[in-house]
Amino acid sequence: MTSASEMRRSGISVVGDRPWGTHFCNFYESREDLLDMLLSFFKAGLEDNEFCVWVVSEPLSEQEAWDGLRKAVPEFDHYLSKRSIEVFDGRDWYLKGGTFDSTRVMTAWNDKLDRAMDRGYEGLRGTGNTAWLQKKDWKAFSEYEQVVNDSVGGRSMVLLCTYSLNSCGANELLDVVGTHQFATARRRGAWEMIETPELKQAKAAIEKMNDELESRVLERTRELEAANQQLSLAQAELAHINRVTTMGELAASIAHEIKQPISAASVSAGACLECLNRDSPDLAQASEAATRVVQAIRRAGDVIGKISSFFKKGSSQRELLDANELVRGMIVLLRNEAIRFSVSVRTDLAENLPMVWADHVQLQQVFMNLMLNGFDAMKESPRGRELTIKSEVFDGQLLISVRDTGLGLPPGQAEHVFDPFFTTKGIGTGMGLPISRSIIESHGGRLWATSAPGSGATFQFTLPTVSAAAAA
Repeated sequence: MTSASEMRRSGISVVGDRPWGTHFCNFYESREDLLDMLLSFFKAGLEDNEFCVWVVSEPLSEQEAWDGLRKAVPEFDHYLSKRSIEVFDGRDWYLKGGTFDSTRVMTAWNDKLDRAMDRGYEGLRGTGNTAWLQKKDWKAFSEYEQVVNDSVGGRSMVLLCTYSLNSCGANELLDVVGTHQFATARRRGAWEMIETPELKQAKAAIEKMNDELESRVLERTRELEAANQQLSLAQAELAHINRVTTMGELAASIAHEIKQPISAASVSAGACLECLNRDSPDLAQASEAATRVVQAIRRAGDVIGKISSFFKKGSSQRELLDANELVRGMIVLLRNEAIRFSVSVRTDLAENLPMVWADHVQLQQVFMNLMLNGFDAMKESPRGRELTIKSEVFDGQLLISVRDTGLGLPPGQAEHVFDPFFTTKGIGTGMGLPISRSIIESHGGRLWATSAPGSGATFQFTLPTVSAAAAA
C-alpha cells in the first residue's frame, strides 16, 4: 500500500520532489514553455508508475500532446499500450453540457483515481489548462480550485493547474495563488517560485524549527562536551587505580628489582674499599668497583623512576617512543613474576621499527596488563609456559602481539573479555583489559583477542606510526 506522505518526483526542477496530495499551479508565457513543462511533468509520472490524465486546451491540441509525449518519453508505446495516460479536450472535460459543474469535475478526478488504484498504479497525476475559462465562470472555478486544494491532502494525487500569464490580471493572479499550495512561473525559458501565504507560513515555521533545533544542538553539544570531559577524568582516575592495584600485587617483584642493583652496589662498594685499604692500594681495581657502584645505582634509579611514573596521576604526556625498548623494559620489570610463574618470555621484535607518538606510562600499563594476564593464563597449563611478544609493521601501522600457551579463552568470549568487570581469573577486577582497550583506542589504534581452546590466546593491538600519522 502506498503511503500518502510518500515523496514523488515532479519532473519540474524548481518544484523538486513533492508528497502525494500536492496541488499547485503554473503560470506560463508561451506555448513552448507550457509544452516543455508538461512533458517533463508527465514523463516523471509515467516512469514512476502513476496513472496520468492530461486535460489540454489552447494553445495546445490533443495531437500535439500525443506527439510531444512520443518524443519526450522513452518507450512511450509501452505506456500507450497499457493505457497509462489519457488526454482529454478541456472543453469536454470542464464544460460537458455547455456549463461548468464543479461537482461533476471533482467526481471525474475521483473516478480516475479509483480506477488508477484498482489497476495497480501508485496514484494519479493530472493537469488541466484553463484557456477555455471565461469571465462568467471565474468565480465558480475559483471556488472549485479551493475545494480541490482543501480535499486533495492525504490522497494519492498530484494535480497541476496551468494559467496563461497573458490572460490573468492582478486580481485573477491573486485568486489563483490563494487557491493552491504554491505557484510557479515559466517565462522566457526560466523558472521561478511564487510564494503563497501558506508557503510563506510554512517556510517561517520551518525557519523557526531550524532555529530551535540549532539551539538544542548547541545546548546538547555543550552537555556532551562536559560529559566527555567528566568521562575522560573518570577514565584517567580508573586507569590510575588499576595501575596502583596492579603495582600493589607486584610489590614483591618491585622490591626484588630494586634490591638487586642495591645489593650489587653494596658488594662493589665493599670491593672498592678493600682495594683502597690495602698496603699498596690497587687504584685500577678500585676504579672498576666504583664504576660498578655507579652503574648499579643508576639501574636502581631507573627502576624507581619507572615505578614512580607508573603511580603518577595527570593528563596524557605523549612523546616519540620506541616500542621495542618499551617491551624490553617491561620484561625486566616483570622478570621476577615470570620466574615465579615459571614462564619463559620470548621476543620477536622487528628491526628498524617506526616510532610511535604515545604516552609512555599508558603503554607500560597496557603491556603490564597483557603480560600479567598471559602469566596467569599459563599457571595451570600442562604444556611449556611461553609468552611471546612480537612487533612488526602491518598495513602501515605498528602491530604488537602478546601470545601465551595457556588453555585459551572460553568459547565465544574473545570479545567479552573487554567488557568491564568481566574476568576469567579467580581473583581480579575485570578492568585491566577494558582500560587497555580504552588506552589503545585513545591513541588511534585497536586492541582485540583471538583464541583457540587449548591452544592459548593472542592479544594484538595496533598503533599509528609517526610516518603514517604524518601522511594522514
